[in-house]
Amino acid sequence: MGHKLQGFDISVTVVGSNGPDLVGEYQEVEFTIKEDAEKYLALGDRIAENLDGEISIEGKLKRGHTQLDIIRRIWGTTSLKRGSRIPASPRFTIIFNVDAPEKGFSGRYRLLNCKIDELAIKAKAGKDLVSEDISFKAEGIEPA
Repeated sequence: MGHKLQGFDISVTVVGSNGPDLVGEYQEVEFTIKEDAEKYLALGDRIAENLDGEISIEGKLKRGHTQLDIIRRIWGTTSLKRGSRIPASPRFTIIFNVDAPEKGFSGRYRLLNCKIDELAIKAKAGKDLVSEDISFKAEGIEPA
């Protein structure tokens, strides 16, 4: 029976143009590769041919909120408001590391040219941590 990867076998690094960025431990990481295949139904056919379609790569990162300048890190400006000049958003490389050689797994995925398109900060009364959820879209993925 094969060994299975567990959460502690995985680590994630986010690298910006100035090196490691958005540093901190991520409790949850996910990414999805999806292809929107197009259907072609020839005259007289009842079963469609599936044509290649647009491929999208997107994902989410979740952790405890640790950086009060998170808006600047993601959007390149300290405030977002109507009438202010908002620069082009920085792009990031997200590196998904698998380090479990004793289970036969070792390697990494690099998610390329990632643009963060959603930031959600959640806080509630009590001793729970303030959480930070980040959603992103990537322009590529490769093994590294």
